[in-house]
Amino acid sequence: MSILYGSTKSADGDATCLELVDTTFREKTFGVTFSTGEKFSIIEQLNSMGISFVELRREEDQEIIHSSLWSATNRKMKPVLFEPSKPIVVEPNIENITVRASCLEFSFAKREGARSINANCDLAEDFIALRDRITDLRRRGMNIFFDAQHFFDGFYENSDYALTLLETASKAGASRIVLSDSRGASLPEQVERATKIVLHYLSNHRVVLGIHAHNDCGLAVANTIAAVKAGARHVQATVNGIGERAGNADLCQLLPLFVLKLGYKALNSSQPKERQLQGLKALSESVSKACGFSIPNQPFVSDLAFAHSDPSHLNAVACNHERFEVIDPAWVGNTRRITHDEISMIISQISELGLYTTDREGVAKNLLEKIKSLEQMGYKFNDCLASVHLLILETISADVVVAPFSILGWEISSAKSSDWSSSVSATIRVKIGVESNSRILSADAKGVGPIHAIDLALKKALRNEFPEINQVKLTSYSLNIVDSLNGTAALARARTEFTDKDPPLGLLYNPPTWATVAVSADVVDASVKALFDGYRYKLIFLNKRERFPLPDWRMALGRRYSEK
Repeated sequence: MSILYGSTKSADGDATCLELVDTTFREKTFGVTFSTGEKFSIIEQLNSMGISFVELRREEDQEIIHSSLWSATNRKMKPVLFEPSKPIVVEPNIENITVRASCLEFSFAKREGARSINANCDLAEDFIALRDRITDLRRRGMNIFFDAQHFFDGFYENSDYALTLLETASKAGASRIVLSDSRGASLPEQVERATKIVLHYLSNHRVVLGIHAHNDCGLAVANTIAAVKAGARHVQATVNGIGERAGNADLCQLLPLFVLKLGYKALNSSQPKERQLQGLKALSESVSKACGFSIPNQPFVSDLAFAHSDPSHLNAVACNHERFEVIDPAWVGNTRRITHDEISMIISQISELGLYTTDREGVAKNLLEKIKSLEQMGYKFNDCLASVHLLILETISADVVVAPFSILGWEISSAKSSDWSSSVSATIRVKIGVESNSRILSADAKGVGPIHAIDLALKKALRNEFPEINQVKLTSYSLNIVDSLNGTAALARARTEFTDKDPPLGLLYNPPTWATVAVSADVVDASVKALFDGYRYKLIFLNKRERFPLPDWRMALGRRYSEK
């Protein structure tokens, strides 16, 4: 049994209104464990988007849910059997509970060599046990979501038993009846047909019908949409489609389809539909980081979802993005990406950045040569677009120094005592401005490691001159060996990723994230360079106050412009 956090809204009074439940933490995913902090962070993102409910397995979340709940287990040939020795103890703050039971009694009975289902007197006892448990929970003020596991398998084997189970739960007081395709074996037409029959069968009961689809045949999203088209108004899914085996219906696919393509009201949000999903990519990335893996070509939210490389596509997208894009990528918090090995990509990026040059094609060719040279050293720019933007700026402004600050030097020391306690200190010297009015600042700091210490020292040195840099958060740091044949003398590639807690106007609903990359034979040097570029990118391209040391790089480069 699970509990659900959220507030019930009417999902049956409006044909266009859906009720969404996130089951990311209920489903077990092989090799994945979420920390308490990761759970809280992801739940907050789901809540801010307007997801109706978040479901949690009680036994795994005692650090979050301080209550003792009873558990339900199935024994042989019993789809609904609850441990009578385990009392129901529910704290007052728990309002919504999921109760599960299997609809596959007939198939279990056949495998065990039992008598005909009509002759199995235990079945009536099962219905009574289910009724009594739901009734008892209802008396305690609980709102019951009944999860009919293996419903579609059970329905097509013995529809009488499956439908009677649903009717029993409904009469006992369950407010939601969730049809589960637990094996992920159903086809959309089977789901649609069964859902319509259930709706007709339960037409005299005030109950909301739901769908919970697994993805074993790659049809979880299609089956969910089929159930909704047939009349289901309660939808369960997981972020990125994670879950047991091949996973579940992907919330990050369903939301854009429901909200932007099919016109349903799927979120508790007063925002226009074009703004309701601007946090979707960030949500997807949070779960990917917690899981340790992502889906490269995931629709809508992956880095490649709006990436173009075919020359004919590039030209078409430049004229009208709708020719090869299903929605505006900004609606889901994503961005259009053009492969960096195409001149047209560089020209497009120059325009998007608002930079000016009289020789865009020449700049693009020079930049591509530079990128190819750096890639031979071990740089990878596919997921570090901020570094590409800085290279564009440097190529355009070859004769102009564009640096709000520059690093003159740094020093890191690490010491470990006899009791194995360690201490890491960093000192950094930076120059503010250019030669005519530059100032030299230095700062030192202690950290848990060399990168943490140098990051703290850099912020300490810059915080008075650039207070906005304190709002920048380093969200990801990784280090990879480029040429392993050289052993400990190999080049190292550092990648840093940032987010802005105080974004510029116009980005308030989708705090920007950006990533930079650097390569060096010194792992600390590579890390410091990537870190330095990340903060430089913030001050140049994402500065809220638009204040820089003289000369103003916008004036130095000429007028800002935008070419459509």
